[in-house]
Amino acid sequence: MVDRILFCVDNSAAGAPCARWCRELARVFSWQVVAAHVYAARLHDQRFAELEPTLPGDHQDPKRLEASRRTHDSLIEKGLKLISDSYLDAIRSQLDGTPLEVRALEGKHWVELVKEAANGYGLCVIGARGLGLDSVPDGPPAGLLGSVCERFLRAVREDVLVVREGSFQGPLMACVDGSPESYSALRKALKLADRLGRTLEVVAAFDPHFHPAAFKQIAQVLSEKDSKMFRFKEQEKLHDEIIDRGLESLYQGYLENARFLATGREVALATTLLHGKPAIQIARRAGEIGASVVVVGRHGLHRTESGDMGSTAEAVVRLSPSSVLVCHDAAAPAELDWTEEATARLAHLPAFIQPMVKKAVESHARARGIRQITPAVVSAAKQEHGVPLPGHGKPPSHE
Repeated sequence: MVDRILFCVDNSAAGAPCARWCRELARVFSWQVVAAHVYAARLHDQRFAELEPTLPGDHQDPKRLEASRRTHDSLIEKGLKLISDSYLDAIRSQLDGTPLEVRALEGKHWVELVKEAANGYGLCVIGARGLGLDSVPDGPPAGLLGSVCERFLRAVREDVLVVREGSFQGPLMACVDGSPESYSALRKALKLADRLGRTLEVVAAFDPHFHPAAFKQIAQVLSEKDSKMFRFKEQEKLHDEIIDRGLESLYQGYLENARFLATGREVALATTLLHGKPAIQIARRAGEIGASVVVVGRHGLHRTESGDMGSTAEAVVRLSPSSVLVCHDAAAPAELDWTEEATARLAHLPAFIQPMVKKAVESHARARGIRQITPAVVSAAKQEHGVPLPGHGKPPSHE
């Protein structure tokens, strides 16, 4: 990991908690902080030009107008640079004793910060809301991110700590969904908890309400003939017995994988299975335990090449009352080799459940550093995940 923190400065209410996190992380990891503030002089030049037609008639004389432009350009350029330097001087005071470099950048705020982030940083720290939302009477709506934060978060490919003005001393919380990216984020959460001396709660969330709601809607549009062709009742029963009940066992298995990854580390670890829409339940749980930071992977189990960020990760950043560390894992997970015998174990399962079972088995293997899937690995995964594989009986009961 590159040993520098990029601190995105704007002198908003989030500035103080951002500075506190930068100071603490620089201390425990022996990192340097680079504080960057962006001022937009050219934007003001453009705005002044757009307002020129509204100036009084005596200011419309070409010579006087040109003089006004020169005066405005000079004052704005020097004035905004002076303000930027003043902001950075204040950061020097807040981070006294921390290895620090400051940079005043001119241009479009989020664009220049993204360019700077590409210069080699292990972590970027930015407030969830900036000066624009600080000025909203009675406060902005819940879940609204500042525009600079939102665009910066989507564009960079470094780890980003999105800071809210909440608890600083609370426990950490990490989220797993069985994806390699979530376990990579968990490893970073374990390291962070160890260095900070914090407890860590690992959560996994699944939604048992989705399939019943989906089948209810499908039932309203299927004709009797189509229902028979679709074998609707059988499909509904199969989803209830295997998918909905099996999901709980799958996600319990993901928490078992988390406990395995924490083996040997001096971190007090708890695990919690959440029921409901993942982002909503994660944000709710973060509030319940007073989490200082929620750690998520930028992408999750359903990653696509075209997406810049997973929908659950983005929703957690928006909804969580805590700060959120969004972890980027640039390396694509290595393909695992399945033996013919192991593949045959999946062949007898319904086609729609095979991808879910395969992901669960591979999640189990990756957490343990296993590179080849054999029947023995499948059986071990079954014991932890409760996946109904051939020869292993019925899915777990809720009774």
